[in-house]
Amino acid sequence: MGCLPIMEKGKPVACHRDWPLFYMNDFSRLGLVVNRLAEALTVLRSGGFTVHEQESGPQVEIADREQLAEVLGALSRHGLNCEMSDLVSCVYQG
Repeated sequence: MGCLPIMEKGKPVACHRDWPLFYMNDFSRLGLVVNRLAEALTVLRSGGFTVHEQESGPQVEIADREQLAEVLGALSRHGLNCEMSDLVSCVYQG
């Protein structure tokens, strides 16, 4: 499936290099938004998930929808709030 970006709720989203230079409302970038980023990354790594540290931020490797459910479950079991969100909607476009 690929890698899913992870960001901390309430923190500014950096403009990622892989986003188009110009885009309209129909562009989105799905990612995980967590309440405590550092703790979430620790939980994922200790749970055996592959987490990549990119210049644009951390990403978790997801092979299929079952593994996505496992990621969400691991975060939830550790008391972390996590939601799937459109990260582009978090960026000021003024």
